[in-house]
Amino acid sequence: MSVLSNKKISLALDSGSAKGMAHIGVIETLEKKGYEITAVAGTSMGAVVAAYYCLGKLDVLKAWLTGLNKKSTFLTLDFSLSGGFIGGKKLMQAFEEHLGDATFSDAKIPLYIIATNLDTGKERIFSEGPIIHAIRASISVPGVMRPYFYEGNYYVDGAVTNPLPVDVLHNNKHKNIVAVHLHEYIEERDSSTAPGVLETMGRSMGIVSRYLAKAKIQEALAVIEPNVAGVDMFHFYQAQDVIERGAKSAEKAVEQGALDSIALKILNTVKEKISDRILYIMKKNQNKNKTA
Repeated sequence: MSVLSNKKISLALDSGSAKGMAHIGVIETLEKKGYEITAVAGTSMGAVVAAYYCLGKLDVLKAWLTGLNKKSTFLTLDFSLSGGFIGGKKLMQAFEEHLGDATFSDAKIPLYIIATNLDTGKERIFSEGPIIHAIRASISVPGVMRPYFYEGNYYVDGAVTNPLPVDVLHNNKHKNIVAVHLHEYIEERDSSTAPGVLETMGRSMGIVSRYLAKAKIQEALAVIEPNVAGVDMFHFYQAQDVIERGAKSAEKAVEQGALDSIALKILNTVKEKISDRILYIMKKNQNKNKTA
């Protein structure tokens, strides 16, 4: 059991397509355990969950996803032959229906969404302007979803440059960062059959994300790693199962004390401040005694 009460944390949410639905379960469980989330940074599906949560609409996202079946998933992912398998128009319609013209200033806590500028090759951190455009830019998996043209540039998935944006929170002075990492468990595939195009893209992005995330994760005080092995890129109809996996991983992390490092850091900081204050008062009194 965690030693913290009234706990404040900031969350970095990993990319991962359908695997990213686990973030919903993680957030729900952390809130039930009394953690107060003070900022969220997300990439790709992590950006979707982050946006809905920060706008107070996580329940809307959960209801939408858990209501999908194989047929409705296929219809939502409007397949295209230009620039990617998925056009993205129907997804944007859903985002507009759920989030409207909400901007980052409407978020209840600081929100950061990461995308990759395909023209400059650089990461872009969205933290102002219309949220649905930032989401659409962040989820544009190369070769799978059509690149998103916005403000004069084309954007692809943020996972290309920063799949787990722990550093974004750190650089913006947010404390007690908890990283939710989805790519620790990459299942081995049966090599007796050749992978298809989508499987190749999905596994390749997962492997790249895993290694890029390793470089970022060191700045987190705690890491939660849902086991979402076996969940394929477009299996959004598995929402209930994936959300439950996320919830179980968060429950396990809390019960095993994985987040206690946050408590210890807070306690040590408080102790240091008290010690510094005591030393200051003692020095001040010594100086007074010398001059008396």
